[in-house]
Amino acid sequence: MFNFVKKISFFVQALLNPAVPSRLKYELGVCLLYIISPIDFIPDFIPLTGKGDDLVVLLWGAKRIYDISKSHKHSLRYK
Repeated sequence: MFNFVKKISFFVQALLNPAVPSRLKYELGVCLLYIISPIDFIPDFIPLTGKGDDLVVLLWGAKRIYDISKSHKHSLRYK
């Protein structure tokens, strides 16, 4: 449990770090908005592709989380 809290704290610090590119933070925000929004580019009732666009956005968001964490770790190392 403590490890999870430590990781969340690290990610919040990463979001507040000015050395992390803002573009990554904005892309993550757009991804989160798309995931929670009831409006999709491709409606969910269309087989395969309806859920496919949600999956692509979810994977894109996971990649952005990784990129933000990596950038923050890099900035801490070379501070």
